[in-house]
Amino acid sequence: MAASDYLLKLVRTALDSFDEDPLEVSVRRAVRIANLMGDTKYAVRLALDLKPTGGDRETNGEISRMLMADPSTWGSMTGPAEQAAAAWMNDRKIDGSDNIDPHSLAELEFWDKELSNLKESGEKIDYGSDLTTRQRSTRIIARTRQLTFALLCSWERRLDYSGINESIFGRYRVKVDALLADGVPDLLQQFSAIYRRLQEAADNAPERDVTEELSQAITTCRRILKAVVDHVLPAQKEPAEGGHKLDEPSYRNRLFEFTKRVIQSDSKRELVDAIVAGLHDRFAAVDKMTNKAVHAEVAIETANLCALNTYIVCGEVLSLYTLATADPAGA
Repeated sequence: MAASDYLLKLVRTALDSFDEDPLEVSVRRAVRIANLMGDTKYAVRLALDLKPTGGDRETNGEISRMLMADPSTWGSMTGPAEQAAAAWMNDRKIDGSDNIDPHSLAELEFWDKELSNLKESGEKIDYGSDLTTRQRSTRIIARTRQLTFALLCSWERRLDYSGINESIFGRYRVKVDALLADGVPDLLQQFSAIYRRLQEAADNAPERDVTEELSQAITTCRRILKAVVDHVLPAQKEPAEGGHKLDEPSYRNRLFEFTKRVIQSDSKRELVDAIVAGLHDRFAAVDKMTNKAVHAEVAIETANLCALNTYIVCGEVLSLYTLATADPAGA
Protein backbone atom coordinates (compact mmCIF):
# COMPACT_ATOMS: atom_id res chain seq x y z
CA MET A 1 0.00 0.00 0.00
CA ALA A 2 1.37 3.43 -0.92
CA ALA A 3 2.13 5.79 1.97
CA SER A 4 -0.47 8.32 0.84
CA ASP A 5 -3.14 5.60 0.65
CA TYR A 6 -2.30 4.49 4.18
CA LEU A 7 -2.42 8.06 5.50
CA LEU A 8 -5.69 8.74 3.71
CA LYS A 9 -7.16 5.66 5.37
CA LEU A 10 -6.04 6.92 8.80
CA VAL A 11 -7.55 10.35 8.13
CA ARG A 12 -10.89 8.99 6.99
CA THR A 13 -11.06 6.61 9.95
CA ALA A 14 -10.57 9.60 12.26
CA LEU A 15 -13.18 11.66 10.40
CA ASP A 16 -15.79 8.90 10.21
CA SER A 17 -15.71 8.37 13.98
CA PHE A 18 -15.02 11.98 14.95
CA ASP A 19 -18.45 12.65 16.45
CA GLU A 20 -18.59 9.35 18.33
CA ASP A 21 -15.06 9.20 19.78
CA PRO A 22 -13.86 11.25 22.76
CA LEU A 23 -12.03 14.35 21.55
CA GLU A 24 -8.79 13.12 23.13
CA VAL A 25 -8.87 10.04 20.87
CA SER A 26 -9.37 12.16 17.74
CA VAL A 27 -6.56 14.49 18.75
CA ARG A 28 -4.17 11.56 19.33
CA ARG A 29 -5.00 10.28 15.86
CA ALA A 30 -4.40 13.74 14.41
CA VAL A 31 -1.00 13.99 16.13
CA ARG A 32 -0.03 10.65 14.61
CA ILE A 33 -1.12 11.72 11.13
CA ALA A 34 0.58 15.12 11.40
CA ASN A 35 3.77 13.41 12.51
CA LEU A 36 3.71 10.96 9.57
CA MET A 37 3.05 13.80 7.14
CA GLY A 38 5.88 15.91 8.54
CA ASP A 39 3.44 18.63 9.60
CA THR A 40 5.52 19.62 12.62
CA LYS A 41 3.60 22.72 13.67
CA TYR A 42 0.33 20.89 14.17
CA ALA A 43 1.88 17.68 15.48
CA VAL A 44 3.45 19.70 18.31
CA ARG A 45 0.43 21.99 18.72
CA LEU A 46 -2.07 19.17 19.24
CA ALA A 47 0.38 17.20 21.38
CA LEU A 48 0.44 20.13 23.80
CA ASP A 49 -3.32 19.68 24.26
CA LEU A 50 -2.69 16.08 25.28
CA LYS A 51 0.22 16.77 27.65
CA PRO A 52 -0.61 16.51 31.37
CA THR A 53 0.43 19.40 33.58
CA GLY A 54 3.90 19.35 35.10
CA GLY A 55 6.53 16.77 34.36
CA ASP A 56 10.24 17.06 33.70
CA ARG A 57 11.02 20.08 31.51
CA GLU A 58 13.80 18.34 29.58
CA THR A 59 11.64 15.28 28.93
CA ASN A 60 8.74 17.45 27.77
CA GLY A 61 11.06 19.15 25.28
CA GLU A 62 12.38 15.81 24.10
CA ILE A 63 8.84 14.58 23.46
CA SER A 64 8.13 17.64 21.30
CA ARG A 65 11.36 17.09 19.33
CA MET A 66 10.27 13.51 18.62
CA LEU A 67 7.34 14.95 16.66
CA MET A 68 9.44 17.32 14.57
CA ALA A 69 10.31 16.57 10.95
CA ASP A 70 13.47 18.64 11.42
CA PRO A 71 14.53 18.70 15.11
CA SER A 72 17.44 21.01 14.24
CA THR A 73 15.00 23.95 14.18
CA TRP A 74 14.27 23.41 17.89
CA GLY A 75 15.11 26.55 19.87
CA SER A 76 15.29 28.79 16.80
CA MET A 77 12.56 31.04 18.28
CA THR A 78 10.80 31.15 14.90
CA GLY A 79 10.59 27.43 14.06
CA PRO A 80 7.39 25.36 13.83
CA ALA A 81 7.65 24.13 17.43
CA GLU A 82 7.85 27.70 18.73
CA GLN A 83 4.92 28.71 16.49
CA ALA A 84 2.91 25.80 17.87
CA ALA A 85 3.68 26.75 21.48
CA ALA A 86 2.71 30.38 20.86
CA ALA A 87 -0.62 29.37 19.27
CA TRP A 88 -1.34 26.96 22.13
CA MET A 89 -0.68 29.61 24.77
CA ASN A 90 -2.91 32.11 22.96
CA ASP A 91 -5.74 29.57 22.94
CA ARG A 92 -5.19 28.77 26.62
CA LYS A 93 -4.93 32.34 27.89
CA ILE A 94 -7.24 33.08 30.83
CA ASP A 95 -9.37 36.20 30.28
CA GLY A 96 -8.25 39.17 32.32
CA SER A 97 -4.97 37.53 33.26
CA ASP A 98 -1.51 36.80 31.92
CA ASN A 99 -1.85 33.18 33.03
CA ILE A 100 -2.81 30.22 30.87
CA ASP A 101 -4.83 27.08 31.53
CA PRO A 102 -2.23 24.29 31.22
CA HIS A 103 -4.50 21.29 31.79
CA SER A 104 -4.70 18.43 29.32
CA LEU A 105 -7.80 17.58 27.32
CA ALA A 106 -8.31 14.50 29.47
CA GLU A 107 -8.38 16.65 32.62
CA LEU A 108 -10.60 19.30 31.08
CA GLU A 109 -13.10 16.78 29.76
CA PHE A 110 -13.12 14.92 33.09
CA TRP A 111 -13.91 18.07 35.05
CA ASP A 112 -16.45 19.18 32.49
CA LYS A 113 -18.26 15.85 32.76
CA GLU A 114 -17.94 15.81 36.57
CA LEU A 115 -19.51 19.25 36.84
CA SER A 116 -22.38 18.18 34.60
CA ASN A 117 -22.97 15.13 36.79
CA LEU A 118 -22.99 17.28 39.93
CA LYS A 119 -25.55 19.61 38.42
CA GLU A 120 -27.76 16.70 37.45
CA SER A 121 -27.51 15.23 40.97
CA GLY A 122 -28.70 18.48 42.50
CA GLU A 123 -25.58 18.82 44.67
CA LYS A 124 -24.71 22.35 45.67
CA ILE A 125 -22.17 23.98 43.35
CA ASP A 126 -20.05 27.09 43.76
CA TYR A 127 -21.25 28.85 40.64
CA GLY A 128 -18.71 31.62 41.12
CA SER A 129 -15.55 29.61 40.45
CA ASP A 130 -16.96 26.34 39.11
CA LEU A 131 -19.05 27.98 36.39
CA THR A 132 -16.15 30.16 35.25
CA THR A 133 -13.87 27.14 35.07
CA ARG A 134 -16.52 25.18 33.21
CA GLN A 135 -17.02 27.94 30.63
CA ARG A 136 -13.27 28.25 30.05
CA SER A 137 -12.90 24.48 29.68
CA THR A 138 -15.80 24.37 27.23
CA ARG A 139 -14.21 27.06 25.06
CA ILE A 140 -10.82 25.30 25.05
CA ILE A 141 -12.43 21.98 24.15
CA ALA A 142 -14.50 23.61 21.40
CA ARG A 143 -11.44 25.34 19.87
CA THR A 144 -9.46 22.11 19.92
CA ARG A 145 -12.35 20.23 18.35
CA GLN A 146 -12.65 22.82 15.58
CA LEU A 147 -8.89 22.82 14.87
CA THR A 148 -8.66 19.02 14.81
CA PHE A 149 -11.64 18.62 12.49
CA ALA A 150 -10.35 21.33 10.12
CA LEU A 151 -6.91 19.70 9.98
CA LEU A 152 -8.37 16.26 9.25
CA CYS A 153 -10.49 17.72 6.43
CA SER A 154 -7.47 19.56 5.02
CA TRP A 155 -5.31 16.43 5.10
CA GLU A 156 -8.05 14.38 3.46
CA ARG A 157 -8.22 16.82 0.54
CA ARG A 158 -4.43 17.01 0.22
CA LEU A 159 -3.96 13.24 0.31
CA ASP A 160 -6.81 12.65 -2.12
CA TYR A 161 -5.09 14.93 -4.64
CA SER A 162 -1.77 13.26 -3.85
CA GLY A 163 -3.23 9.85 -4.69
CA ILE A 164 -4.36 11.12 -8.09
CA ASN A 165 -0.91 12.57 -8.79
CA GLU A 166 0.81 9.36 -7.71
CA SER A 167 -1.40 7.42 -10.08
CA ILE A 168 -0.54 9.73 -12.98
CA PHE A 169 3.20 9.70 -12.36
CA GLY A 170 3.12 6.00 -11.56
CA ARG A 171 1.90 5.17 -15.05
CA TYR A 172 4.81 7.11 -16.55
CA ARG A 173 7.28 5.31 -14.31
CA VAL A 174 5.90 1.90 -15.22
CA LYS A 175 6.42 2.61 -18.92
CA VAL A 176 9.93 3.97 -18.49
CA ASP A 177 10.99 1.22 -16.09
CA ALA A 178 9.66 -1.45 -18.43
CA LEU A 179 11.67 -0.04 -21.33
CA LEU A 180 14.86 0.21 -19.32
CA ALA A 181 14.37 -3.29 -17.93
CA ASP A 182 14.40 -4.59 -21.50
CA GLY A 183 17.16 -2.37 -22.91
CA VAL A 184 19.53 -1.27 -20.13
CA PRO A 185 18.47 -3.02 -16.91
CA ASP A 186 21.54 -1.89 -14.97
CA LEU A 187 20.78 1.81 -15.50
CA LEU A 188 17.95 2.02 -13.00
CA GLN A 189 20.07 0.22 -10.44
CA GLN A 190 22.83 2.79 -10.92
CA PHE A 191 20.29 5.55 -10.64
CA SER A 192 18.89 4.12 -7.39
CA ALA A 193 22.39 3.72 -5.96
CA ILE A 194 23.23 7.36 -6.67
CA TYR A 195 20.04 8.53 -5.02
CA ARG A 196 20.67 6.38 -1.98
CA ARG A 197 24.08 8.02 -1.58
CA LEU A 198 22.61 11.49 -1.98
CA GLN A 199 19.82 10.78 0.50
CA GLU A 200 22.23 9.29 3.05
CA ALA A 201 24.43 12.36 2.73
CA ALA A 202 21.42 14.68 3.15
CA ASP A 203 20.28 12.76 6.24
CA ASN A 204 23.68 12.47 7.91
CA ALA A 205 25.66 15.48 6.71
CA PRO A 206 23.43 17.97 4.81
CA GLU A 207 26.28 20.49 4.56
CA ARG A 208 28.72 18.02 2.94
CA ASP A 209 29.85 18.77 -0.62
CA VAL A 210 28.31 16.16 -2.96
CA THR A 211 29.04 17.83 -6.30
CA GLU A 212 30.36 14.60 -7.82
CA GLU A 213 27.28 12.60 -6.76
CA LEU A 214 24.96 15.24 -8.21
CA SER A 215 26.87 15.21 -11.48
CA GLN A 216 26.51 11.42 -11.62
CA ALA A 217 22.78 11.67 -10.96
CA ILE A 218 22.26 14.13 -13.82
CA THR A 219 24.42 12.04 -16.13
CA THR A 220 22.18 9.08 -15.36
CA CYS A 221 19.09 11.18 -16.15
CA ARG A 222 20.62 11.91 -19.54
CA ARG A 223 21.30 8.22 -20.08
CA ILE A 224 17.70 7.37 -19.25
CA LEU A 225 16.46 9.93 -21.77
CA LYS A 226 18.90 8.68 -24.42
CA ALA A 227 17.80 5.08 -23.82
CA VAL A 228 14.22 6.11 -24.55
CA VAL A 229 15.25 8.01 -27.69
CA ASP A 230 17.30 5.01 -28.88
CA HIS A 231 14.16 2.95 -28.54
CA VAL A 232 11.74 5.25 -30.39
CA LEU A 233 14.18 6.47 -33.08
CA PRO A 234 17.49 4.58 -33.33
CA ALA A 235 20.59 6.31 -34.68
CA GLN A 236 20.64 6.81 -38.45
CA LYS A 237 23.48 7.54 -40.86
CA GLU A 238 21.44 9.87 -43.04
CA PRO A 239 20.66 13.34 -41.63
CA ALA A 240 17.16 14.76 -41.29
CA GLU A 241 15.55 16.76 -44.10
CA GLY A 242 16.73 19.94 -42.47
CA GLY A 243 20.32 18.68 -42.35
CA HIS A 244 20.43 17.86 -38.63
CA LYS A 245 22.50 14.83 -37.70
CA LEU A 246 20.63 11.77 -36.45
CA ASP A 247 23.67 9.73 -35.48
CA GLU A 248 24.39 8.06 -32.11
CA PRO A 249 25.57 11.14 -30.16
CA SER A 250 22.81 13.39 -31.55
CA TYR A 251 20.00 11.95 -29.44
CA ARG A 252 18.48 15.39 -28.86
CA ASN A 253 18.14 15.92 -32.64
CA ARG A 254 16.62 12.46 -32.92
CA LEU A 255 14.10 13.25 -30.22
CA PHE A 256 12.90 16.40 -32.01
CA GLU A 257 12.85 14.50 -35.32
CA PHE A 258 10.73 11.81 -33.68
CA THR A 259 8.12 14.33 -32.49
CA LYS A 260 8.10 15.89 -35.95
CA ARG A 261 7.34 12.54 -37.55
CA VAL A 262 4.65 11.26 -35.19
CA ILE A 263 2.74 14.43 -34.18
CA GLN A 264 0.60 15.88 -36.93
CA SER A 265 -0.73 18.80 -34.88
CA ASP A 266 1.66 21.77 -34.91
CA SER A 267 0.39 23.08 -31.56
CA LYS A 268 0.79 19.72 -29.84
CA ARG A 269 4.27 19.23 -31.30
CA GLU A 270 5.31 22.68 -30.10
CA LEU A 271 4.10 21.80 -26.61
CA VAL A 272 6.05 18.53 -26.48
CA ASP A 273 9.17 20.18 -27.94
CA ALA A 274 8.93 22.90 -25.28
CA ILE A 275 8.78 20.28 -22.53
CA VAL A 276 11.83 18.51 -23.97
CA ALA A 277 13.74 21.78 -24.34
CA GLY A 278 12.88 22.64 -20.72
CA LEU A 279 14.44 19.41 -19.54
CA HIS A 280 17.66 20.10 -21.45
CA ASP A 281 17.73 23.63 -20.01
CA ARG A 282 17.46 22.10 -16.53
CA PHE A 283 20.35 19.76 -17.28
CA ALA A 284 22.44 22.72 -18.43
CA ALA A 285 21.60 24.69 -15.28
CA VAL A 286 22.64 21.78 -13.07
CA ASP A 287 25.91 21.45 -15.01
CA LYS A 288 26.70 25.04 -13.98
CA MET A 289 25.89 24.17 -10.36
CA THR A 290 28.42 21.35 -10.38
CA ASN A 291 31.22 23.80 -11.12
CA LYS A 292 31.08 24.84 -7.48
CA ALA A 293 30.36 23.15 -4.17
CA VAL A 294 26.84 21.75 -3.80
CA HIS A 295 25.62 20.66 -0.37
CA ALA A 296 23.81 17.34 0.04
CA GLU A 297 20.51 18.92 1.07
CA VAL A 298 20.43 21.10 -2.07
CA ALA A 299 21.70 18.29 -4.29
CA ILE A 300 18.96 15.80 -3.35
CA GLU A 301 16.23 18.37 -4.06
CA THR A 302 17.81 19.33 -7.39
CA ALA A 303 18.32 15.71 -8.41
CA ASN A 304 14.76 14.81 -7.45
CA LEU A 305 13.37 17.56 -9.68
CA CYS A 306 15.57 16.47 -12.59
CA ALA A 307 14.50 12.85 -12.16
CA LEU A 308 10.84 13.82 -12.02
CA ASN A 309 11.12 15.92 -15.18
CA THR A 310 13.07 13.14 -16.91
CA TYR A 311 10.34 10.62 -16.19
CA ILE A 312 7.62 13.01 -17.36
CA VAL A 313 9.38 13.58 -20.69
CA CYS A 314 10.17 9.89 -21.14
CA GLY A 315 6.59 8.96 -20.35
CA GLU A 316 5.29 11.46 -22.91
CA VAL A 317 7.67 10.15 -25.57
CA LEU A 318 6.76 6.54 -24.86
CA SER A 319 3.06 7.36 -25.01
CA LEU A 320 3.55 8.98 -28.41
CA TYR A 321 5.55 5.99 -29.61
CA THR A 322 2.88 3.55 -28.46
CA LEU A 323 0.17 5.61 -30.18
CA ALA A 324 2.19 5.95 -33.40
CA THR A 325 2.92 2.22 -33.46
CA ALA A 326 -0.74 1.37 -33.00
CA ASP A 327 -1.87 4.04 -35.47
CA PRO A 328 0.76 4.69 -38.19
CA ALA A 329 -1.42 7.52 -39.53
CA GLY A 330 0.00 9.74 -36.79
CA ALA A 331 -0.78 11.17 -33.36
